[in-house]
Amino acid sequence: MVYNYNDSTNILKHNSVSQEEINIELKEIYESLKLIPEFGTIYMEYLSALIYSIYENIDLFKDIILVNARSIEEIVRLIDKKVNDIREQEKSRKLFMNISFEGRFTSKNGTSLRQVLIKLTKLILDIKSKNAKAKLGEAFEYVIMLAEKDKNIPYSNKEFYTPKGVVKTMVNMLNIFPESSIYNPACGTGNFITESAKKGNIYVFGETKNLGNFNICITNLWLHDIFNKRIKENDEEITPQVDFAISNPPFVSKKINEDHYNLASHKDSYLNYLSKMINTVNNYGKVSIILPQGFLFKKTKFDTYVRSKLVKDGMIDAIVALPEKIFFGSKIPAVILMIDKGKRNKNILFIDASNEYESMRKTNILTEENQKKIVDTYRKRETIQNYSYLAKLEEIEKNDFDLSIKRYIKIKNEIKQINKEEVEEKIFELERKRKEIQEEIQRLLK
Repeated sequence: MVYNYNDSTNILKHNSVSQEEINIELKEIYESLKLIPEFGTIYMEYLSALIYSIYENIDLFKDIILVNARSIEEIVRLIDKKVNDIREQEKSRKLFMNISFEGRFTSKNGTSLRQVLIKLTKLILDIKSKNAKAKLGEAFEYVIMLAEKDKNIPYSNKEFYTPKGVVKTMVNMLNIFPESSIYNPACGTGNFITESAKKGNIYVFGETKNLGNFNICITNLWLHDIFNKRIKENDEEITPQVDFAISNPPFVSKKINEDHYNLASHKDSYLNYLSKMINTVNNYGKVSIILPQGFLFKKTKFDTYVRSKLVKDGMIDAIVALPEKIFFGSKIPAVILMIDKGKRNKNILFIDASNEYESMRKTNILTEENQKKIVDTYRKRETIQNYSYLAKLEEIEKNDFDLSIKRYIKIKNEIKQINKEEVEEKIFELERKRKEIQEEIQRLLK
């Protein structure tokens, strides 16, 4: 079949494509690819490769997919070739190394795969504009969020996928400036980096040991035009000193060696990530990291040692308690820990944002208003009743370096004065209405 791109019935109206429409279109493509059994549970990686290769070669694929349609076998081989070209373009040996469309193609899935290619090609053509990649990037992050809820998907970002409200809050608390450098030791699919890049041109350094995350992350950064980047491909690569470090690492915690801020020897411990981030930022650098709430009060000798050292060195700038059910599929209470290596005092701002959320079906979210309240309070370092408290070193020492939020923010229930006359008047009015309703019921029964 020959698809005539000039037939306006086959495409969206160019001038009317909204971000919501783009999200919906990419969601349909994502779901179609997901239904092809041969792509298994790594369909997000294949979607990443398709978006990157077709967008970069849209004139070629417009011709062979929509105008003078070639055989699906020929198209598949060409996509694999373009994916290899992308690997060279990104100067990466690792990128898409597990991707082979020809290896996944069968006579049974040919029709379904062709439909995916047609839809994606049309979508890219429809949004070809000054901000086309940015719009496609937003839609791509939207389907990453959908994939996070897929119980069958194996890539490890599911464990610590960070909701956008939390990401934006942490980025805004860091106050990132243009031309600064950012480090994320557990960058997952790159949402912290893409949000940070909205503050201006930045230099990015990230790590993710999972190949699936690596593929998705590189595509995500490319869609957001982040070119000054390096996502490490092996442990031998050296991470330079940076201005900011931000992350939501996995929470696995195991026995750790004590050695200054080389806090952890076990690669999977959240304290190992904290150590790497502190050591990687420069002497005036800042760190924003999500930790399990248990870090604040664990009574083991080592946990107490870590907390006391961070406090005595004046490293901890603020601690923010997040609402429950803020992370999909996780019930572990979490906090944002803010580290400032250039801080000149040892006071710590505690913020209890555990009740600042909007409830959704299965999770809670930080609204724009919730985010603004946290960021404004952090910047002003305000003490607000029932919400925040600026604690001095002496207070923290008296509490044996226990950093539990509730130790510093005492929730006081405000007792509202009751106006007796108003209450009696309301009772009288309700009683009158009750009698009227009873009389009306009796009248209808008769």
